[in-house]
Amino acid sequence: MPDKKEIRKQYTLKRKQIHPNQLEQWSLEIAHQFSLMNFEKVKYLHIFYPIIGKQEINCLHIVNQIREKHSNITLVLPKSNLVDYSLQHVIWRANTTLVMNSWGITEPHSEEYIPAEKIDMILIPLLAYDREGNRLGYGKGFYDRFMSECRPDAAKVGLSYFPPEDSILPHDAFDIPLDSCVTPNKIWEF
Repeated sequence: MPDKKEIRKQYTLKRKQIHPNQLEQWSLEIAHQFSLMNFEKVKYLHIFYPIIGKQEINCLHIVNQIREKHSNITLVLPKSNLVDYSLQHVIWRANTTLVMNSWGITEPHSEEYIPAEKIDMILIPLLAYDREGNRLGYGKGFYDRFMSECRPDAAKVGLSYFPPEDSILPHDAFDIPLDSCVTPNKIWEF
């Protein structure tokens, strides 16, 4: 079985080989699939801003849908601590100023923090995942640390252009699995 470093390398290359128009089309399809989920118990939705150059899912389509159709849901963006690889959680209002940090991550320039325990659903960036819900991110552990602070019933939702790996990805005891993963044509439940 390949190790985490090799799988990250494979999926980074796989993403880079996709034409930008296809990435955008798949992002729209993922946003549509996401809109089919149940938001009845979601008051706070933690979302990520796509990192330029990483070919991440364009979550801004999801942001627009939530703001249009679910105005009762409050969006939350992470603010990264690049020293201890932790995240703080900031309310993302339509007028919140955004800035880019030294790693090229767009973050809110605001002090309107909320604790992780209040978050009901988390959208998680990832490179790969398997049929057991194990996921592989970029390797710094930001989201595992964050999710360990959340309530156990907070929905952990991955977003991916690709279907899951059949075999179980290498994972550690501290890795927190997904509850579901949204792809362009299906929502995978674990």
